[in-house]
Amino acid sequence: MSDSLEPALVIVSYAAAAAIFAYAAYWAFDIRRALVGRIYRSQVLWLGVVSIVLFAAVVPTPTTNSVTIIILSNLPVIALALVLFAFVDSTVPVARRSDPLLRNILHWGRVRFAAWTALVLVEIFGAYGEITSSNTGSSVVLGLLLLTVIGAPPMLIGARRSTSPNLRGTLKWFGLGLLATLGLPLVTIAEVLVGVPSTVGPLTYAQIPYNAVAMLFGYAIYRSVRSLAPINRLQANESATISAADVRTS
Repeated sequence: MSDSLEPALVIVSYAAAAAIFAYAAYWAFDIRRALVGRIYRSQVLWLGVVSIVLFAAVVPTPTTNSVTIIILSNLPVIALALVLFAFVDSTVPVARRSDPLLRNILHWGRVRFAAWTALVLVEIFGAYGEITSSNTGSSVVLGLLLLTVIGAPPMLIGARRSTSPNLRGTLKWFGLGLLATLGLPLVTIAEVLVGVPSTVGPLTYAQIPYNAVAMLFGYAIYRSVRSLAPINRLQANESATISAADVRTS
């Protein structure tokens, strides 16, 4: 009975994680219609794209010998860290402009180039692993770990300095979501210590902790999206005010 229960529970965990990301994407594109200014509309669009990529990443990939199908089906996983960092990279300058003192955030202008280089190399390694049919879980976890170390601090610092309640909320929740991904290497280490094989299938109990981390990240993404929702007309036009300030300081 336990053997028949195992795949069912794992499928439920996959479905729950995917549903959270799909729900976040729905809200992102719905909220975007209610926003006025270009900056916030761009931010929530990015969050919608991030949610879609995360949704595709948590869906189990098919078992096949075709290299083309393997690459295409694993593309969201391979490119996940790059897409997430692209959002961070586009958001940090916005966070700085919403700071009345326009303080630099961790020398982002220089850090971003090194971060892009490191992440691209990690993702190339992951793509190579897919082509050679080797285990790419380590490269995915490494990419997300690197993303968290580089991306979470500026998001949280930007949230603390921003005078925009909406932007402060979305920065805070996205930064916390990145911190939640630290659970991935912890799960990997724990499973190695208890002797879980590194090549377990997608429908085994070993996948449930990873999906639980994905659910935490999905909830953070959802809260990040909802933070941009305009509660009243003043907040709906707030992004237009930030855009005007951006023009004056550029």
